Amino acid sequence: MIKILGKKLCLLLFTSVTLYAGSIESSVDSTEIARGDSVLFSITIVGEDSDPLPEMEEIDGMKVEQITRNNGSDFVYVNGKSVMQHTTTVTYEFKPKYNMTIPAFQVMVDGKVETSKAINLRVVKAKAGSKRKNKYFSLDIKLNKQKIYVGEPVVATVYFRQNKNINLMELEYKKPLFSAFFSKQLEGEITYKEGVYTVHELKYLLIPKKEGKVIIEPATAKVSQRVQERQDGGWFANVPKWSNLSSPTLTLEVLPAPNDYDLAGDFTLTSSIDKKEVKANKPVNITIELKGEGSLEDFEGIEFDIPNVTVYSDDAKVKSSYKKGKLKSHYIKSFAFISDYDFTIPSKKIRLFDYKKGKIKLLETKSYNIKVDGGQKAKTEPITVVHTKNEVKKEPKKDLNVEKVSALQKFENLSPSVLLLSLTFLLGALSSLFAVYMVKYILRRRKAKKHAFDGHEALQILYPYMGESVEVEFMVRQLYAIKNGEKKIKIDRELLKKLLNKYKLKDNFKS
Repeated sequence: MIKILGKKLCLLLFTSVTLYAGSIESSVDSTEIARGDSVLFSITIVGEDSDPLPEMEEIDGMKVEQITRNNGSDFVYVNGKSVMQHTTTVTYEFKPKYNMTIPAFQVMVDGKVETSKAINLRVVKAKAGSKRKNKYFSLDIKLNKQKIYVGEPVVATVYFRQNKNINLMELEYKKPLFSAFFSKQLEGEITYKEGVYTVHELKYLLIPKKEGKVIIEPATAKVSQRVQERQDGGWFANVPKWSNLSSPTLTLEVLPAPNDYDLAGDFTLTSSIDKKEVKANKPVNITIELKGEGSLEDFEGIEFDIPNVTVYSDDAKVKSSYKKGKLKSHYIKSFAFISDYDFTIPSKKIRLFDYKKGKIKLLETKSYNIKVDGGQKAKTEPITVVHTKNEVKKEPKKDLNVEKVSALQKFENLSPSVLLLSLTFLLGALSSLFAVYMVKYILRRRKAKKHAFDGHEALQILYPYMGESVEVEFMVRQLYAIKNGEKKIKIDRELLKKLLNKYKLKDNFKS
């Protein structure tokens, strides 16, 4: 079965005529156009041989937005002779801004100049909220709810109805913009019979982004049906008759939540941990899971930021499904915490707006106290290190209660001449030391650049494979020790390079 909605149907136009002479005919889908809408102007040429129709960029000053061509051929008999008869239809789409006349066109057909008729168009004011249809086709849209809370899902269903006895040639469908919603098409197209009509349905799941009176824009379509028109000379030709369709514009009332919230729906929040006691620089793994009814489209997710603890996390896994009128969603994210002293994984809180009850409630995970065997005491200047799949953030926290001693206090009892002499000597010594320092600094920079490697990148690469070998685990521990300030450790660069190459990440290390 040919799919109707969501894609363009292209059917060949075949013509069966009794030939008397070539002809040219022009037509429009409607001579009365709502302001802002498009008109479909078609020219049909029938004959054994004809000049091609022009690729017009404008018609009477109006810009042509789209051109569609259909061609067909058939054998006909003239005076006992079989002749190949060709039919060409070109359709121009444009938006008239004011009342206008589409001029007549002339084309050479079968050795004779044929002329089409001029067509008058009338532009009228569009009626807000109304839909356009005819007795053969219609386009409609309906909502399963008329009033919802912000964050609550609603289903919009678009219906395209086609008379079963009509020969449909072409259809171009454009779904509503849904600019004020998170939107997703549900399932596939559904087709069924309804009296003399064939009905095609498409469903869309919508989550409003804001409260208030929200507009749902109309769906639109352009359709053409095959009709027979009497031509000059008394014979008939099959030509397309175009129509513009649109569904009505709808307004949805979106009610506000009673208070600020992080997530809307009916969810449960849980967490699980693999251990609460660990050796220094060994990971503690925790998994947080959020599941229930509602949308996670605008949920910002969960992160941890713990001083002096390195935190790794993968991207969250989010799944949603719509079944039996309910939107089910599932969020799961895993974290790894590494430290060399005792720490606490804090509780995470989410303010949930239950739109079924119209209330705010608090979801909360457990907090976990982690014992680190052989660990060190907490540092006086904690540094928070948060690793995600894409970045690493460091936020040093400085102790501002540092005793400030002015060097000039040591000279406050000296005479001015002695002070001046001392200052001159001091400046000279500082200049010499600065010159020596700069030379050494430049040499160190060159040497470091030559032999440098990115320890952080190496950590990100090797950490997931700690359990695969003793070599990887040993290397990760050394890299963490260096990150935590240990200066005596020397990395075996050949081994590091070998390990990185093994996991096909050569570009992250430069020997």
